[in-house]
Amino acid sequence: MRIFTTPMCEGILRIAGVMGYHVTRKPEDEDADILFVLSETPVAGAVKLKLNTFTQIREAIGTVFRAVQEVDPGSLRYSSADEIDFEVCSPWWHDPAGLREINSKIKVRVYSDFLREIVEDMGFTIVDLNEDFTVCPDYMELDCIRVPSHRNLPVDPVKRALFRYMYLERKLCTKL
Repeated sequence: MRIFTTPMCEGILRIAGVMGYHVTRKPEDEDADILFVLSETPVAGAVKLKLNTFTQIREAIGTVFRAVQEVDPGSLRYSSADEIDFEVCSPWWHDPAGLREINSKIKVRVYSDFLREIVEDMGFTIVDLNEDFTVCPDYMELDCIRVPSHRNLPVDPVKRALFRYMYLERKLCTKL
């Protein structure tokens, strides 16, 4: 069984308990039985993972586990997804409902799809006018809160999400 992943998705395979996979920076060149890539990667036949939010990370862990279990259960450390014992030390992983309710009072204008997903997951109200704050990725030259993009963060998806959530919390929760 040839299981391949890109560096940005490797952390999800580790969490899901996949053993014996290969990491590639050129997924389109690999002859893989299963290939895991970020959702925006244009590779046909790959399992595409969204990893911007903690909700998406949770779903991706299950997607990876089920995909590998379907074709080669022997490549998994766990016999069922219920055995995966993974926790993130963040209230956004454990019980975000109360935080979302508090954040809903803060109006945010967002300039990018990946940030929109994070800001929505954190419960902020997204608006086009009369915003309390404006956020954009760090590669945009706008006068607003510039959030680090993929190239300026850890490759590990959980560490990347933790950084972004904590960063946005510090920057946007000043209205409370």
